[in-house]
Amino acid sequence: MLTLAVLGAISAIGLSSCNSTEEGNKGGGAGVASSNPASRTNAPNSSAPKSSAPAANSAPAAFISLPQTIRDTKVPTLDGKSLKLSDYANKVLVVNIWATWCGPCQLEMPELVKMNNEYKSRGLVVLGLATTYNEHQGQEYVKDFIRAKGINYKIVWDDGSLSGPLVQSVNGQSVIPQSFVISRDGRIVKHFQGFNQYSTPTLMRQAVEEALSEKG
Repeated sequence: MLTLAVLGAISAIGLSSCNSTEEGNKGGGAGVASSNPASRTNAPNSSAPKSSAPAANSAPAAFISLPQTIRDTKVPTLDGKSLKLSDYANKVLVVNIWATWCGPCQLEMPELVKMNNEYKSRGLVVLGLATTYNEHQGQEYVKDFIRAKGINYKIVWDDGSLSGPLVQSVNGQSVIPQSFVISRDGRIVKHFQGFNQYSTPTLMRQAVEEALSEKG
């Protein structure tokens, strides 16, 4: 029945992720990764080639300069507006791809809220990317989820126009959560796949601190 196997705990030290199309493959049912690591695709669509490599907590994709076409891609937000990454050319960005049904995503969100509160005054912008292909219950359900969880950073409602090219730019896998720390000049300085409660927050904070400290 399933065209893609579900993902689970990636390592014994707590790294976990969900397949980014898992909820859709289950016919709309809520899904959290099982405990069985399995194959997944390299881009957020079911036609991409599969990879059996485990998701890494921090992928070796640092210092990739995002093409201007990606930075200028306009996407709608849940509050009825729109934005482009290039709107924040003087800011450091943390872009997080997530889904309401993804357990590791929910574990990471409080850390993103803390980071947003702590670094906002220094020039950090946290953006959450909720995708139409992962959220079959629609925008209103996502809005209710965001309110219930007390999420205070901006949420993009993406049809894949931004998340797809971002993942492809680092040859990433279609797992969530997936995060990108992007410098003021549009370089991906750190890329995270999955979430490890023991190491991911620290590593992400280090990357944000370094990006905020960069001059020019």
